[in-house]
Amino acid sequence: MLQRVLKQGLDSLSIIGLAKNVGKTTVLNGLVAEAHEKEISVGLVSIGVDGEERDVWSGRLKPPVYVPAGSFVATAGPLLDLEGYSWEVIAETGVQSAVGKVLIARALHSTNVKLAGITAAEDAAKIDHQFRALGAQLTIVDGAYDRKAAANPFITKGSICVVGGSMAPTLDQVVEKTAELVHLFTLPECTDPTLQLAAEQAINQRQLFAVHEGKITPLPFSSLFVPEKMLRMELERKPWKGIAIPGALTNRSLSLLTRIGRPLQLVLNNPTCNFVSLAVLRRFFQIGGSISYLRRSRLLGIAINPVSPSGFSFDPQEMRERITSVCSPLPVFDIVRDPV
Repeated sequence: MLQRVLKQGLDSLSIIGLAKNVGKTTVLNGLVAEAHEKEISVGLVSIGVDGEERDVWSGRLKPPVYVPAGSFVATAGPLLDLEGYSWEVIAETGVQSAVGKVLIARALHSTNVKLAGITAAEDAAKIDHQFRALGAQLTIVDGAYDRKAAANPFITKGSICVVGGSMAPTLDQVVEKTAELVHLFTLPECTDPTLQLAAEQAINQRQLFAVHEGKITPLPFSSLFVPEKMLRMELERKPWKGIAIPGALTNRSLSLLTRIGRPLQLVLNNPTCNFVSLAVLRRFFQIGGSISYLRRSRLLGIAINPVSPSGFSFDPQEMRERITSVCSPLPVFDIVRDPV
């Protein structure tokens, strides 16, 4: 998988998971080990926490985050074992967390680390630039449980999604959830210049903007979380072509637009803002609506883990075939049985 990343000239990558314990850390460690073999310097950061000894909810043992000698990490200072002569602190990031100041350090020998202290996408993007200035050739951002923030295209240039047995008790449910994510991530980028400009204004001003006959008009809402009567009145003022939304799109808000019955072109910042189900999405499309992004995320592949920590597992070959059927042409790989 790392070879695919390198062939596309990407210097930053995020790993996201659709549930706890799907195997993100195993994928992270595999990519890091392969990069080390290829003498590629990496920088590691997590939006959330990774590398803890035990899961905070279940108490189950978790794999440590592996850091080869010469690699960079960004984590809260108190989590670095400075007395063990494992780390050379290189720089402060300017990020203050509940755990302490987030520092950038270089591993003096191969070791493990707990990554924590970063919760904002903007901070992760800033650290990526710092890694690069220090000579890191690849930044890997580990996403927090059930959060897609790390896949934001304004942070990393590509993403790998990890799906596993911990997501649901049946393979049908795992396949359905995976298909949903792939579909949302592969919706198109907006190509209409006026709608693009409206989307930029919506993001910068944190307000809805609508387009009619080439003109951009602000709407008196910061999101679609408003009473149906108020939104209906505003949408019926003009035959709007599209609406740019600054934040999240949910099942509730898209269902509301579907009931109003206007075939609008919706523009979101990026796929990490889209939280709708395929069923709700299809109903909106049936009335003539569409959804696009100011900037798409590049989904590079799907990693599968047939084993659930709850004690059951799916047939590895069947899971690969079923996931491939809803992800093609994206590559699907097994995080344990295939080389990453």
